[in-house]
Amino acid sequence: MAKKKIKEHGTEYVLLNDNKNELWEIDYDRGHATNVSEYLKLDSLNNDIIIRYTGSIEDFLAKERDCKNIHFHESMSLPARPHMQSCSFETHD
Repeated sequence: MAKKKIKEHGTEYVLLNDNKNELWEIDYDRGHATNVSEYLKLDSLNNDIIIRYTGSIEDFLAKERDCKNIHFHESMSLPARPHMQSCSFETHD
C-alpha cells in the first residue's frame, strides 16, 4: 500500500511494479499523469519522493488517491517525441 498523500495539490512520482520504464509523474493541480520514464531518469530523483506501487497507474489513482473519471489519452508518436503515455483525472476537493 502506498503512503497517504499529504497534500491535495502538487506533484508526486510513482514507480509501478519496480519497473524503471513505469515512472509516472502525477500533477494533482492539473489533474494529469504522465509516464516520464523516457525523459526522466529514476536515479536523478531523490529516492524519498518516489512512491513504489504494485499495480497500474489507474489502480493507484483510483484506489490510493481516490481520483475519479480517469481517462487515458491516445499514444502520441511525433517525430521529436517518442511514445508517451498519459491520463487525466479528477480529485475530490
